[in-house]
Amino acid sequence: MIYPIDAYDKHGLLKPSAMLWLCWLFSAKGWVIFVMAGASRQQGAQVLEILYPLRENLYLAMLIGLPALIYMWMAGYRHKNKKLINFVWLHGKGILMLSYATDCVLQMYQLMLTHGAFSWTRAVSLLLTFWLGGYLLRSSRVRNTFVDKPVER
Repeated sequence: MIYPIDAYDKHGLLKPSAMLWLCWLFSAKGWVIFVMAGASRQQGAQVLEILYPLRENLYLAMLIGLPALIYMWMAGYRHKNKKLINFVWLHGKGILMLSYATDCVLQMYQLMLTHGAFSWTRAVSLLLTFWLGGYLLRSSRVRNTFVDKPVER
């Protein structure tokens, strides 16, 4: 597939799309919520209690979001042609899909714990997990971004 010239960075590598960045941010939502709760000292505990009633689920969400944080960081360093970074980058789509599948299972488990009680936060989170996971699975831009690697020098 041919992309416009502005889709490539100054090193000739395909830049992650805005949707891929959104997928990474959503996958790292445990970290985002943790930082937001820490920033709002008075309401931080209340925010965590609403979004993650079981503290262990927050820790699991942070663990699930760790690969997304690593890929966000690696997006700026893959031009350096390091073997480890290139190896991990090439397996990025599979690792992110595994992360999304694990997140989906965790959300289903939380839904079972509440006996299927409706919650807008859970409903929107589950819907976004399915939608963004489908994007990761079907997008040719995501596939091409993770296949793209720097030229050997």
